[in-house]
Amino acid sequence: MNKSIKTKKQVSKTLIKLLNYKPLDLITIKELTEKANVSRTAFYNNFHTLEDVLKYIYQNAHKQVFKDKYSHLSYVYSDEHIKDMIHFFDKNSKLLLVLIKWNLIEFIAKYNTEIVLSYTQHYKNKFIREHAFYFISYYHGSLFNICTYWIASGKQESSDTLFKMIKEFEKIKFVYNQKG
Repeated sequence: MNKSIKTKKQVSKTLIKLLNYKPLDLITIKELTEKANVSRTAFYNNFHTLEDVLKYIYQNAHKQVFKDKYSHLSYVYSDEHIKDMIHFFDKNSKLLLVLIKWNLIEFIAKYNTEIVLSYTQHYKNKFIREHAFYFISYYHGSLFNICTYWIASGKQESSDTLFKMIKEFEKIKFVYNQKG
């Protein structure tokens, strides 16, 4: 493993541990580098701020589950997307709960939007390209919020039950739109 990747992983792992006990704004780079057993120079060779570390952590977690699936517009409308989102939140719930605890979920939502936004510029649908942020907020944001609530409330429903609930919401919306 190259030195940069090793440093990034060690810093990331240590930041998550520190976030279990204190908010991001009380963590210093000095403290983080000491506990991660990396030099400040090594930190600054890979990151500029603690927020950059969070972004790195999130982007890697996102890439593991979603890969490049957002490059296809049909994915956004698919059951696979819903299942992947639930899986992502389930798999990364410890990290996400720590971020929720310190009101950092907005950072993550922002990073998530940036990732998905980069794909929308390649969609053939001109309306979606022109209104990409609204599109993401509508189709992706609601799912992100549902999954955030799910883990914040202790994952009281199973992943399968949550998927079925979301599908039922889609049916209700469809039926309501047909009547209206």
